[in-house]
Amino acid sequence: MTQTQQNLSAGEEARFNELMSATYRKVYNMAFRLSGNRTDAEDLTQEAFFRAYRSYKEYEGDRPFENWIFRIVTRLFLDLLRSRRRRVKTVSYDAPLLGSAGDDSIHFDVADGKATPEDQLLQMELNEDLQEVLATLTPEQKMLVELADVQSVPYQEIAEMMGKPVGTIRSRLHRTHKLIKARLEKRFASKKPSILMSGRLVPVG
Repeated sequence: MTQTQQNLSAGEEARFNELMSATYRKVYNMAFRLSGNRTDAEDLTQEAFFRAYRSYKEYEGDRPFENWIFRIVTRLFLDLLRSRRRRVKTVSYDAPLLGSAGDDSIHFDVADGKATPEDQLLQMELNEDLQEVLATLTPEQKMLVELADVQSVPYQEIAEMMGKPVGTIRSRLHRTHKLIKARLEKRFASKKPSILMSGRLVPVG
C-alpha cells in the first residue's frame, strides 16, 4: 500500500486503518467460506483491502464500509472463478491471475489439502451438519448464502455486487434454501438442524 499512501491525508489513512481493523476478520471469514481454503482466503482478503485503500476516496461514508468491502471481495472471487474456469487446463494455479481491470494481479498458491486448526475452527462457526450440506453447493450458491444469510447483506446490495436484478437474487436464493433444506432432510431425517425464518437460513447450534 505504500505506493499510494500519498493519495490519502493522515486523517483519511487513520480512518481507513480503523475500518480495516474492525472488519478484517469478517472479510477473511467471508473469503474463507467462499473459497473453501486458507490460502485463497488470505490472498482475497489482502487484495480486497489493497483495492479498498487505493479507491478509498471513492467510498461513500454514509454507506456501511462492510458492504463496500464485501462487494470488493465478491467481485474478486467472481473474477477468480472465471479465470480458473477459462485457464484451469492451461495455467498453473501458482501463476498470477489478472484482476478485472487488467492492471493488478493476485497471486494464488496451490492450496494445502490438509485443514489447519484455524480452518477447522472456521468450519465450526456454522452448524456441523449444515456446513456439510453447504459444501455441496456451487460457488454461486455459496456466495448467495454467505452474503444474505451469514453477513445479512440486503438483497439490493447483493444484486449490485453480482450484477443481477433483485428479483433474480431472491429467486435463486429461494431455490438454494429449498435445495439446502431438502438435502438436510435427506441426510438427517431424524432431526431438524436448521430452520428458515423470514426468508433467511438460520443455523441451529
